[in-house]
Amino acid sequence: MAKRVKMRFPQLLPDLLKKQMAGLGLAERLREVEIWRLWPEVVGPTVASRAQPLRIINGTLTVAVSSAAWMQELRFLTTMMKQKLNEQLGAELIKEIVLRPGTFAKSAGSADDDEPAPPKVLSEQQKAFIAEQAAGIVDPETREAFVNLMTTSFERGRSRS
Repeated sequence: MAKRVKMRFPQLLPDLLKKQMAGLGLAERLREVEIWRLWPEVVGPTVASRAQPLRIINGTLTVAVSSAAWMQELRFLTTMMKQKLNEQLGAELIKEIVLRPGTFAKSAGSADDDEPAPPKVLSEQQKAFIAEQAAGIVDPETREAFVNLMTTSFERGRSRS
């Protein structure tokens, strides 16, 4: 049986793990995993509820974005997001951020402005107002379309009457 080499002094477990991972090439991959933990802190809760990292391959971070409007908005912020993430990670791991349309599970308690509010019940005053406004429209098809538009507008709270 081979004799075990004595250590000069005890080493801390995290230090031993870092040495082993560096030898296996896992240290960088573990640092990349930090992106998912840091994401909400770096981009803020509003963006984090609408965009989430999917993967990182060869320095390219792919991010799923909930809608085209948010994708357009985030396109202007990719350089800043890249800089902030690399700062937090302590190395230039992210060389490029690519935005892709995608769906993902919303975090619990996140407000989602992309979803319309449930329709409100119209008051009798609102119904009378709509009928009064539609009365002057001669064409029945146009009148019906107008009534539907006004009703939807009131139900979604876009009118002050």
